[in-house]
Amino acid sequence: MHQNILFTRHNLVTDHSFNEFHVILCRNVMIYFNRELQERVQQLFFDSLVPLGILVLGRQESLRFTRHEPDYEALDARESIYRRKP
Repeated sequence: MHQNILFTRHNLVTDHSFNEFHVILCRNVMIYFNRELQERVQQLFFDSLVPLGILVLGRQESLRFTRHEPDYEALDARESIYRRKP
């Protein structure tokens, strides 16, 4: 089972998508970014997640009122857990 898990570093500011992921955990990072960088990171997450993939943000972070809000369904809005729509 462990052969299916990949842990790696990724620079959200400079790196591009390098794989298709089923889960992305990025908690309490985007709150430090300006709006332009937040939009870039949201696009990166969208491009990197498989359909029905899970995105977990920090409690103070949200996809509400963003360009990608319609692309996700909230599984737990309070905890900022989303599923990419097919």
